[in-house]
Amino acid sequence: MNRQFAHAGKHLLCILFLVLSLSMTAAADTNTGASPEPGSYCPNTDVLMVVAEELSASLDLTMRSRAAQKNKEPATAIRELNFAGTVLNLAASRGAAARTVLVIDAIIQARSGDDYAQMLAWFPLLRASLLTLPDDATESAAEDLIVGAEEVMQGDKAGDPVTLLNQARHMLACDSLDIPIQDAMSAMDALLTQLGQGNQGKINTYDVILDALRNALLFTMGK
Repeated sequence: MNRQFAHAGKHLLCILFLVLSLSMTAAADTNTGASPEPGSYCPNTDVLMVVAEELSASLDLTMRSRAAQKNKEPATAIRELNFAGTVLNLAASRGAAARTVLVIDAIIQARSGDDYAQMLAWFPLLRASLLTLPDDATESAAEDLIVGAEEVMQGDKAGDPVTLLNQARHMLACDSLDIPIQDAMSAMDALLTQLGQGNQGKINTYDVILDALRNALLFTMGK
C-alpha cells in the first residue's frame, strides 16, 4: 500500500512539474509578444557597415571643411561641408525601415492645412515601402498607426494624422543611430547658413558635428 502511495505521489509530482513547465513557456511566449519598443528598430550588421562607411566619409569631409575654415577659405569650407551633408543623407536612408521613415517624412511635409489630398496621394508608395519590411511586430505596429492616420484623413475617425504618422515613424526608427545623425545634420545646416552669410562660423559648431558623427560611428561598430 505504501508503495502504491509513493508511486502515486511521484506521478502527481511529474504532472505538477509538467504543468509548471507549460505555464512558464506560456509566460515566456506572452513576454515575447509584448509591444515593440519605439526607436529600437535598428538595421542589421550588413546595413550598419555600409552606414559606417558613409559616416566615415562624412567625417573626413567635415574635417576638410574645418581645415578650410581655419585657413580662411570659405568657398572650400562650404563645398566640403555640402559634400559631407550629401553623404550623411545617404547614410540616413540606408535600410528598408529608414527608407520607409523618409517616405513618412515626405507625407508629413506634404500637408496643406486641413486638406489631406496631397498626403493621401503618397500612401500607395508608403504601403509599397512597408511591404519591403520584415513581417514582424514592429512592422505591424507601424502599419496599424499608418492605417489609423489614413482613416483620419479620409474622415472615417477623429484624431491627428500627423501625430499617428510621427508615432509610426518612431516605431521604425533606430534612435541610437538616427538621433546623432539628425544632430549632425542640424549643426551642418546651421553652420552652412553662417558661412553662406559671409560669417566665419564657430569652430565649436564643427565640434558638435564631429561629436555626433563619432557617436553614430561607434554605434555602427557595436561600441
